[in-house]
Amino acid sequence: MAVKFMTIKGASTIATKPFYIGIPQHERVIGKKEAYEIAAERTGYKATAVRAVFMALKEFVRENQNRGNITYIDEVASIRNAVRGSFAALTGPWVKGRNVLMINAVEMEPFKTILEGVVPTNNTEGAKPVIYTVLDEATREYDVITGTDVFSIAGADLGPDAAKDDEFVSLVSTNGTDAKCDITYSDLGNVKAHAPYALIPGEYTLKVRTRSGMGQEFGVKEVTRRVTVK
Repeated sequence: MAVKFMTIKGASTIATKPFYIGIPQHERVIGKKEAYEIAAERTGYKATAVRAVFMALKEFVRENQNRGNITYIDEVASIRNAVRGSFAALTGPWVKGRNVLMINAVEMEPFKTILEGVVPTNNTEGAKPVIYTVLDEATREYDVITGTDVFSIAGADLGPDAAKDDEFVSLVSTNGTDAKCDITYSDLGNVKAHAPYALIPGEYTLKVRTRSGMGQEFGVKEVTRRVTVK
């Protein structure tokens, strides 16, 4: 296991001395479908059965939290309600939008310390996204993308999170039109995507915007490469 992390200065305004916290770098984002398949492979159950268990657990947690209960998932976590947002006075009032009822999960043993033996690598110098190659997976041409073919971007510190609006892959035409692509796979070393529709043939700038697997505390970095669209 090779976990990396970066350190950033803590945000406390009352500390007399500066302190630093670590933010892990995530290799990639695994979607629900893939997570079900991995769990099925390791447990021997079918992916549909794994999905059904998670859906049932979701409804169980929702029902318990609606009643104001604490939900215990043995050896994993206790789930409880929490309130976010400040109040104008001791008695409120509750202001929708500013005050929100949330669900917090508090880790329990042994899940809580399952990684205690792992010593991560400090990568505080920062992620440096770079594109090595762009390959059309249908035509096998480099730096050429045909229609809506899936293309593969090989590089380092890539891993854009498609769930975030400011992290994406896009193709920018010479007149500045920016077409966001659909990401089908994303990790730090490889990203697969395709144009949402057939673009006008010509020269384009392939753009990847990413936090390289880091959290919201880090700014988005951009890396580009010139490609030809057919």
